[in-house]
Amino acid sequence: MLKADKKKKKKEGANPQGIVAKGNALRSAVVLGLLVALVPALLGFTYLLLLRDPTVNNQQLSRVAESFAAQQATSIQRVLTGMNERLAGAARSPLALQAIANELGQDIALVEQAMLDYFPEAISLRLLPMGEMGTADFEGGNQGLRNHIEVDLVRRAGKGEPTVPESYKFEGRWLSSIAQRVAHPRIEDRQAVIIATVDNQLLVDSLQSLDEAGGKFEVLQYLAADTASGPQNVIAKRGSSSDKGADYTATVDIPGTTWRVSFTPSDSLIGDLAIPAGGQLAVMALVVLGMLGGMALVLIRFPGTLAQQIDKVIAAADRKSPLEVSVPELVTIAKQLRRATLRTLRQSSPASPEQPVVEFSEAPAGDDLTNPMFQSANILDNDEESLDLDLSAGGDTAAPVTPSVAGFPDHIFRAYDIRGDAQSELTDELVAKIGGAIGSIAGEMDEQTMIVACDGRTSSPRIKAALIKALMESGRDVIDIGLVPTPLLYFATRHLNCHSGVMITGSHNPAEYNGLKVVMKQQTIAAGGIQDIRERVLSGKFKKGTGRMIREDVVPAYIEEVVSDIAIAVPLKMVIDAGNGATSRIAPELFEDLGCEVVPLYCELDGRFPNHTPDTSNEDNLTDLVAAVQAEEADFGVAFDGDGDRLAVVTPSGQIIRSDVLLMIFAEDVVSRNPGADVVFDVKCSRNLTKLISRFGGRPVLWKTGHAFMKEKMQETGALLGGEFSGHMFFGERWYGFDDGMYAAGRLAEILSTHGHSLDDTLANYPSSVNTPEIIIPVPESRKFELIQKITAEADFSTGKVNTLDGIRVDFTDGWGLLRASNTSAAFTARFEADSEEALETIQAEFRAQVALVDPDLELNF
Repeated sequence: MLKADKKKKKKEGANPQGIVAKGNALRSAVVLGLLVALVPALLGFTYLLLLRDPTVNNQQLSRVAESFAAQQATSIQRVLTGMNERLAGAARSPLALQAIANELGQDIALVEQAMLDYFPEAISLRLLPMGEMGTADFEGGNQGLRNHIEVDLVRRAGKGEPTVPESYKFEGRWLSSIAQRVAHPRIEDRQAVIIATVDNQLLVDSLQSLDEAGGKFEVLQYLAADTASGPQNVIAKRGSSSDKGADYTATVDIPGTTWRVSFTPSDSLIGDLAIPAGGQLAVMALVVLGMLGGMALVLIRFPGTLAQQIDKVIAAADRKSPLEVSVPELVTIAKQLRRATLRTLRQSSPASPEQPVVEFSEAPAGDDLTNPMFQSANILDNDEESLDLDLSAGGDTAAPVTPSVAGFPDHIFRAYDIRGDAQSELTDELVAKIGGAIGSIAGEMDEQTMIVACDGRTSSPRIKAALIKALMESGRDVIDIGLVPTPLLYFATRHLNCHSGVMITGSHNPAEYNGLKVVMKQQTIAAGGIQDIRERVLSGKFKKGTGRMIREDVVPAYIEEVVSDIAIAVPLKMVIDAGNGATSRIAPELFEDLGCEVVPLYCELDGRFPNHTPDTSNEDNLTDLVAAVQAEEADFGVAFDGDGDRLAVVTPSGQIIRSDVLLMIFAEDVVSRNPGADVVFDVKCSRNLTKLISRFGGRPVLWKTGHAFMKEKMQETGALLGGEFSGHMFFGERWYGFDDGMYAAGRLAEILSTHGHSLDDTLANYPSSVNTPEIIIPVPESRKFELIQKITAEADFSTGKVNTLDGIRVDFTDGWGLLRASNTSAAFTARFEADSEEALETIQAEFRAQVALVDPDLELNF
């Protein structure tokens, strides 16, 4: 009893907290991993051995049998063709023609004997003159022919009907006869039929080119020439096979006959073509041994590595030096140990707490997100009791942060993007909260990875850095595709294994502005989604986690896909005005690869936009492009806005094509290949567009202005084409349905090069009208939506047809007018179209009068 008590006390003293090791979790995990790896591998090899290999064997045998049969069919056809050609030549010989002309039996017999000298393979040859009754002379006898088959063959040849070789059994052996009609070239009533007969041993001899051990060849004559399932005779054969080879029998027709050649492989050939299983079994054994060896190495090496890491954590717990933790699972332990150490230090010697510093290691470009090395963090030894950033890998946890509502720029959350002054409104603090909101919402939608890109504005790198950091802190992984046009972000959500992303761009706005366009599950989020982000920012309820980042270059893949889709038949000369925006580098390269001669204009990337603002809908910004197109005598010119999702086009004569007219060109092209297709366009477009789409055979669909709204409507209707008056063009035919100015310019080049007409001549085919460009009317951001609702409700346009889908559009008999609140700026936008200048002025006057009744203080500039 005394010894037992001592042992018990010793055990308790060595382990006062009662901590014991129960089982070995590492070994269990390794065994489970081995099973998870082995089972699919064994199932794969089983599939190869039991299912795939037999199928491959069967397919290979079938192909070989068909190839052998086809070779022999060709060989027999060659023999028959040679006989027919020599028979025709003999029939045209002077000797044969003289015998036919004289109709002397003695001469004919001599001719027959002479012809036999040219047909050593024939066992008989007859020259049968036809009398005035043709083959009716045979009624009294068969003229020495062997049977009714030869008689019928001569009858059909004599009538000029097509004939084929016929086989029959005569005196115990198979013979084949061919017949041909002979006509004297100068005496119309002198005609005859030549019939030659060969022994079918000739066919057997032609089958001797292959080894008999390979299988059995048969020449079959079908009595019903139109079906392979009718009665048949074996007229020649060679070789042998077994019942096993019957499953692989292949049959091939001999052209110009009612014969077919069949081949049945022998057992030896089947064995020679079989795929041996020994190699696969050896590979399977190596795979299993490799897995077992790898697991054994893990079991041997990992415990030691883990022990070293734990020793480092323990040794550095009470020192004021950084601790690098390279095993993510130890981060939580390190934090808890550091906290416990700090508590002990405070109890003995209180000190003022300091804020923690957390440094994330950024993944090198092109490296795998799943690499554990990218999950490391450096924890500096400060008071982590105040740490509110959870570094645990993987899961998301809610951590509310309450933002200050006072001074919150609510107006930057617009209908389909976030946009504001880059310095005063899109601060790093607000961008971080927006990134946290986007990352949290993405996590709730099971979108682990987000693609991030930016345009060339001077503020974009700063905003992108703040956004990426916030996304990673929300637990999202990030793929940075760099400085690219907005369409390449949309393309990346289709090309990469990631369907969500954020584009940092101020689009067509001046250089001091910037913003964010958000894509979730390949859809640009509109008003509802933007408001969800705003509400999440205000609530401060963000997910927390640790994300990782890689960089990816999608430009080569984008150019390759566009070039493979668009075919430009005739090289065109074009001027490209990139406006110093995001398309400056990629657009000239793309169109040179498409085969165009490119004249670049303002294609030097400069986020200050020194030459003109990047708004292609403002025709004043296209003045230099018009001059360059005319000076260069180019086929056309294109301009892209700051982020490349809008397009403007100029003709060789310098005419600026309004986007609704450009959409007419695209609609005619797309609908011509897809009758009945839907074409979506916004309320600012000409009503001539509606008429033309219907005339082309399509279905016009009028919808709200806004690229996000347009994409939603295209997806809803399945439309193959869409366009906005602002220059956004959406192709659902051959492309992905997102707005892409460069792709739209490529489609225009394809149309011009294919049809062969100049752009000015093409426009002449479409109806013209008197119309205005988009008119911008400054209105305070806080009033614009309320005021447009009031005008819509109180204005009286009883003389026209009112449409309130987006603002107020009124259609009159001789034109229409539109007034709506802009989704992207503090303004109203207006547009008018009419059949004449007088009608246009009348419609504008009607709008001025009605707006003045509702708000006399609103200054209208039309």
